[in-house]
Amino acid sequence: MDTKDIRLIAMDMDGTLLNNHQQISPGNLQALHQARDAGIHLAICSGRLPGDIAAFAVESGLTDCALLSLNGAYCLGGPGKAAFANHVLDRDVLERLHEILAASGMTYGYFAQNTIAVFEGCVTLADAYWFSHMEGPYAPKLFHGESGLQALCKTGVNKLTCIADSQRHMDDVLKRIQALPQLDLFMSWPLNLEIMPHGVGKGRAVAELTAHLDLTADQVMTLGDYDNDLSMISYAGLGVAMGNACQSVKDAARYVTLTNEEDGVACAIRRYALK
Repeated sequence: MDTKDIRLIAMDMDGTLLNNHQQISPGNLQALHQARDAGIHLAICSGRLPGDIAAFAVESGLTDCALLSLNGAYCLGGPGKAAFANHVLDRDVLERLHEILAASGMTYGYFAQNTIAVFEGCVTLADAYWFSHMEGPYAPKLFHGESGLQALCKTGVNKLTCIADSQRHMDDVLKRIQALPQLDLFMSWPLNLEIMPHGVGKGRAVAELTAHLDLTADQVMTLGDYDNDLSMISYAGLGVAMGNACQSVKDAARYVTLTNEEDGVACAIRRYALK
């Protein structure tokens, strides 16, 4: 494979595109604009809500960047554009999940498109934990408790996020959730569990976008740092792990770039994608 044949770059956000101050560095931003000017499509693939990703993209001048939100369950062609994928959890399975989580004492949130319903349990979190942009045209809607969940269920829930206060707590609840059908489970950081519809993830989202753009996997570069990035790292012709990535991602990747604090995204773009 000629690494200069890349026509689509899909990036995780936290720990990848963003530095430890939750910012897109000037170095990364310059490389992204260079890639776009070279005719390369860009996509941000994150567990975040679509409005949160859109706000980062618009603030950075990346208004044509695809948004593969909620770990790829809800995907849009760009800020303000139509969705081309919307995968939701089975309603019966969702009800059983709610029974388990309500009895678990965990803190958890239901995500549906650009809305979230939060149930507070063992860990107290500020609203800013769930999304960064609290105001503006892309700000998500935030509900608390049962009334919010009922509103979300009308459109379908794309994913759940659960937070435990210890590994033992997480392991105990995980055993019960693993017995349910039609679910995929993974960690996006320690003591944080992501619950997705079976077969839905970042790899599938990137594949759906690749087909939407009439490209092939060999023309795709992906960048990530944690377990929820594994499927897109494995899918792409050129999967790149961040220098700060966990070992499983580094093992799956073709190359390892610099860390998110060292403009690792920019380094990979210039080394593998730009002519």
